[in-house]
Amino acid sequence: MKKQVWKKMLTTGAACMVMTGVLAFGAAADDQVTIELWHHMSPDQGRPLIEMVDEFMQLHPDIKVETQSVAFSELKKQISIGVAADQLPDVSLCDTVDNASFAAMGAAKDITEEVNAWGEIDNYFDGPRTSAIYEDKYYGVPYYSNCLAIMYNKDIFDEMGVEYPTSEWTWDEFKDIVEKTTTEDHYGLTMCLVKSEEGTFNEIPFIWQSGADYDSLDSEEAISALNMINDFYQNGYMSKELVSMTQADMCASLFIPGKSAMMVGGTWLTANIRNERPDMNYGVVTFPNNQNNASVIGGANLIMLKDEHKEASWELMKFLSDKDNSRKFCEAAGNISSRQDAVADSELWNDDPNVSVYLKQLQVARARGPHPRWPEISSAIQFAVQDTLSGAETPENALKNAAEEVAKIIE
Repeated sequence: MKKQVWKKMLTTGAACMVMTGVLAFGAAADDQVTIELWHHMSPDQGRPLIEMVDEFMQLHPDIKVETQSVAFSELKKQISIGVAADQLPDVSLCDTVDNASFAAMGAAKDITEEVNAWGEIDNYFDGPRTSAIYEDKYYGVPYYSNCLAIMYNKDIFDEMGVEYPTSEWTWDEFKDIVEKTTTEDHYGLTMCLVKSEEGTFNEIPFIWQSGADYDSLDSEEAISALNMINDFYQNGYMSKELVSMTQADMCASLFIPGKSAMMVGGTWLTANIRNERPDMNYGVVTFPNNQNNASVIGGANLIMLKDEHKEASWELMKFLSDKDNSRKFCEAAGNISSRQDAVADSELWNDDPNVSVYLKQLQVARARGPHPRWPEISSAIQFAVQDTLSGAETPENALKNAAEEVAKIIE
């Protein structure tokens, strides 16, 4: 009787088991090693990953890979719980900023020997590569990178007679356009304000642009950034629902339907737009300039969490990180490959008028932290933003409280 291979396919926001009828090329079930891969991708982003996992299993009939989709906001929590309960996947994607934290807590395994023997790590951009290092050892491999910029709906700008923003625009011009493009039909700006790392990811570029950082949250510069965001929110230039929307939610609910003129959006959302509204007339521009026009480096690393099937896990990690596979996945999922050689081979990232803007923005993008206790630092920033938007605190008091909390964390 032919052996059936089970695999996990994405449904809306979840994973389910389906029978595929794929013959495992003669491999007996008891000869197979089964490993589990967790990821946090939306269905649009997850589809090309699942396809590559299927390809991997065809090439490696002795390895069965079960995939599990975990919400981005829950992944960090589930891995932390899994450490205590000894219930972890073999391999997982993790936010780049969490790699050091997982290494420090003993969750991510040291794969320095494997990475050095692989001989491919020098092909990576320094920013993503260093995110996988903790105490001079590799605890992960960069999988994809991204950054934020400003997306804008050209049709709305055209209808209102507002000129498109350029890379030379300033905060004052940004504020003016946000106000001008707010009408009864659409908001001027959309950005993620949810109380999670996604919120911090959207908010911290403005703190950096002001000239401040996480260790100077009570400065006049940081206060000016939060004041600007709060003014947009309180004046109705942004939807009040943004405090509970993920980045994928806000894109689908506000930007794609034309209910927002601009959006603080990441590279991966270009894939969402392409899949949901391929004819959308939009552009991308770098952040407005204040002290600088810094963006934030995002993305994910592949980490190994169990030693039991280390060879099989490493084979999967190498396959997914191959130059050609990295390029194909990132082009399909709307990310930037962490590999310089893959980016150099991509016509999309170098020639597309929208996507290529992210490469330019990436040149001035920064990593959050880096700090092994970044999740706690990020939480302090999240509370400051939430307390301000809710009216519980003034921006000055909220950031003062945050600064005091961060000082205790980093002392």
